[in-house]
Amino acid sequence: MNRILCCLVLSLIMTKASNASEAKEPLPRDYNLSMAGALINDTCERNWQSSEYISVHACNYQLAHLYNLGISSIHFDECAVVVGGDIVKIADCMVERFNAWFLQEQQ
Repeated sequence: MNRILCCLVLSLIMTKASNASEAKEPLPRDYNLSMAGALINDTCERNWQSSEYISVHACNYQLAHLYNLGISSIHFDECAVVVGGDIVKIADCMVERFNAWFLQEQQ
């Protein structure tokens, strides 16, 4: 019985250790989606009441469809090249590009 218990505990420890070692660093796509979501949410929080949106959620929904993965990926990739891969500078660059995109969409 002790042998079975030891095997179960050992296999549980091995599974936990292998799952932890399989955890990966965030991919560029993860950063891109996180940044795009933050930009959309921030913009909607500040602007939804002065626009035609009935709620902040409606604003988030529409902007997420307009500023989609394709557009945000282009911005992210271009920014990564321009700033040499520094994630903080990429974020600053994406803010600038998103704001320019948003102003263009408003016209």
